[in-house]
Order: sequence, then C-alpha cells, then structure tokens
Amino acid sequence: MAAPPPPPHPVAARIFASYVRRLARRHFAAVHWNGGAGADPGARRPQGPILFVANHTNWWDGFLACLVTARLGLDFQILMDAANLDRYPLFRRVGALPMHRDSPTRAWDDLAAAAAHLRRPAAALWVFPQGARRPPAERIAGTERGAAQLSAWHDTPLTLWPVAFRYAYLGEQSPEAFAWLGKPLTLGGHEGRSVRGGERRAARRELAARIELALEATVDALDARLATEDRTTMDLLLPGTPSINKRLDRLRHALGLLRGPFDPRNG
Repeated sequence: MAAPPPPPHPVAARIFASYVRRLARRHFAAVHWNGGAGADPGARRPQGPILFVANHTNWWDGFLACLVTARLGLDFQILMDAANLDRYPLFRRVGALPMHRDSPTRAWDDLAAAAAHLRRPAAALWVFPQGARRPPAERIAGTERGAAQLSAWHDTPLTLWPVAFRYAYLGEQSPEAFAWLGKPLTLGGHEGRSVRGGERRAARRELAARIELALEATVDALDARLATEDRTTMDLLLPGTPSINKRLDRLRHALGLLRGPFDPRNG
C-alpha cells in the first residue's frame, strides 16, 4: 500500500479553521447540526478511523466539513479534485488530498494514499461520492465507488459516517446552513474482499450501493426537517450574523425600550 500523505500543518490548520469560522459567521444567520449539545460534542463520535461521506451541492460543503470535523475534535482531511487543488495548492497544507478523476491509474494511486491516511489512529477523511457538485433537488444516485474501495482496503473496523449538507432561507436576512449526521456504519476489516476478482467487484458494487442508500437516507432525513422548519433535534454549531431588525431589537432591549426576553430569531 502507498505511504500515507503528510498530515495537515498544525499552524496552517488552526489558521484555516479560524478563517472558516469567521467566514461562516459573516455569511450565515447560523450553522446548525445534530452533533449533540454539551461541553464535549466529540464524545458521541465513534472510536477509531472515520470515513465521512457527504452530498455535494454547494461551494460551502468543504468548509462545513471543516467545522464539523473541528467540533468533533478530529483533524480535517478531505479528498479534493486535483485540478482545483492545483489552482489552490495552499489547501494541501490544511488537509486537502488530490483526486485525479481524469486518469483511472492516478485516481487509484490517490485512493491508495488516502487509504494509508485512514490507517492513522483516530484519522478522519471526507469524500463526496457524487464526484462533482450536483443540483440540490437531484436524488443521490450513480455515486462513485471510491468510498467502497477505501473501506475494502481497510484491514481493521472502519466507521463510515454519512452526512447531509443543506442551505436555506428560513425567515432570516441571511441563509442558514445545516449539517445532519446520519447513522454511522461499522464496516469490518477486509470489507468487500473475496478470493476471485469477479466476486470482489460484485462485493464492491454491493458495498457502494449500501453507502449510497445510507447517504440518500441521511439527506432525506434533513430535508424532511427543513420542509417543516423543524429544528427541535438540532443544536447550534456556530452562531452567525443576526438580521438587521434583530440587531436593532437587541439595542432597544439594552436601552429598555422593549420589554420581555430578547428572541434572536425571526418568526
């Protein structure tokens, strides 16, 4: 197997994470997730390496992945299209790994390097099985098999964690971002392996279909909640910028011009 890629540079990673938080605060009314309230949300995460699989509909997806990873107390690593990574090589310093989709041989080598990263203790890696940004209304279908291949190469139990990202205007001046963590799947060591090549390919296809269904179910679970604006099972991952009227209300409350408790949300 390939040697693991270098880990993110610790100083660059901290600076990048701080930049992502500032950027999200400025552009969203809030960022929500279902990761659990309390002083240690990372306590709910499974032990051992984690392979996150997420839908990809928005420019923000990688940044939200960074926020979730940091809140869970993990190091951020993500597979990124190699052409885009060549344009922005700084991302290599903060956890981006290349994925050459224009060459099957190079794509295989990139997956092998990512698999080596997953052998590190408490490693975490994000992949987007849709391969490219897709319209939000498009169903999860025809996903790539990279996540299944990464799982098959793993010799010890690996947690595969589906995550859904959505962005919506729900009564505020700015949109709100949502990260919904689905049900983790524990994949055994040598997942999808068998003696014969044809059986191996069939096992990979079966595993890829299982991953696709898990991601689809996770996206559907978040969409069902957003359809009714139900945030009862969500926590605040990051506060954002209040609407102009709420900033005025906060000032009026401070001056004693409005009575009752201050509600930071509209509606």
